[in-house]
Amino acid sequence: MKEKLTISEMARLRRLTTETLRHYDRIDLFKPAHTDPSTGYRYYSIFQFEILGTIKELRQLGMNTDEVKLFFRDRHVSKSLAMLKSKHEELQTKLKEWVELERNVREKIAFLEEVTRAEQQHQPQQVVLREFPERALLTLERPVRNNLELCYGILDLENNLSERAPILASNRLGVLIRREHLALRQFDQPSTLFVSYKDAAKPPEGSVYLAPGGSYACLRCIGEFWERTEGLETLCDYIEQNGYQIAGDALQVVQIDITITDQPSEAMFEIQIPIGQPLD
Repeated sequence: MKEKLTISEMARLRRLTTETLRHYDRIDLFKPAHTDPSTGYRYYSIFQFEILGTIKELRQLGMNTDEVKLFFRDRHVSKSLAMLKSKHEELQTKLKEWVELERNVREKIAFLEEVTRAEQQHQPQQVVLREFPERALLTLERPVRNNLELCYGILDLENNLSERAPILASNRLGVLIRREHLALRQFDQPSTLFVSYKDAAKPPEGSVYLAPGGSYACLRCIGEFWERTEGLETLCDYIEQNGYQIAGDALQVVQIDITITDQPSEAMFEIQIPIGQPLD
């Protein structure tokens, strides 16, 4: 055993690269303890192991080099404890964000797998009845009529959310088609953009629409977002022919979009129209 260590030996002991040690030397964070007067060669001391280990730990906690330097300046327990508490709070916030991101991605994967399975089992333009719970939708105040307004509207909605994962391709983004427009079959009327609401914080006043729970006549459609007339016609015909009544506004929900495919033939949305019991 020896006290003086070369840069390679110190790097190996602490499982760092020699370039990392040279960088720490250049920025005056961690410098060799000894200099040979005859050769000018510099050596680290084994007694510096604690400093280098602490630097490594602080860097793993996410401290930048300036924060690490501050940590070592006039060290005492209360100062070190305060800095560690501050960094711990940052880590808790990041962990919460990553947990939320993982959940969002997991839900997106599960949904896309379900959609692709259903597409293999059922023919397009096949109406199905589904039950939904009440859903809170964060809506855009102004109507949208085309892709240009849709793009700006999505940006506005995303800026009102505190989520890390994008809302596209998440089965949460869509537009409301008003009941009166369905009744008159005016399918080209402006629509209200929405995203299903998941934030715990209070949303902007007057911007939440509650889609009622209950039975919906649903149809998955292949094509671009505004190519909805045929699907709406099919659904309205189904509702009329089976004696149901339209019970509220329809939801047109994006399911597969340009965030996960470049193929127009793979783009998909679902139209969901709430229905009442058959009329006697």
